[in-house]
Amino acid sequence: MSPRTTNSTGWVGWVYFAGILMIISAIFQGLFGFVALLKNELFVVGPEKLVIVDYTAWGWIHLVLSVILLTAGFSVLSGGAYGRVVGVILASVGFIANMLFLPAYPVWSIIVMVLNIIVLYALVVHGKEAQA
Repeated sequence: MSPRTTNSTGWVGWVYFAGILMIISAIFQGLFGFVALLKNELFVVGPEKLVIVDYTAWGWIHLVLSVILLTAGFSVLSGGAYGRVVGVILASVGFIANMLFLPAYPVWSIIVMVLNIIVLYALVVHGKEAQA
């Protein structure tokens, strides 16, 4: 049996960076969820900019996404395929969601969209390099 060879490049660091970004994003999603559940007047924006039907449901969605993203981030850091797949899906959904938030929070939305693109690139192109 021959030893396993790996073709790691400098991009493997970006894959780990993507995993760390996913964990940080999970923390922020959890905070947004708690804010939506406990103090929903912080999310009030003019009626023409942001429409959210139920703040309680919005908060629970953020909390569930936070748990999924947290487990996926740790999976990426350990080289698991689950984390890469979930990371690509959630980064894509996050990109689209932040496009919807552009009128309400333009600077923050653009920053998060750029971070989602970095996560997508690192996981799709170089994600297999971090495999255990």
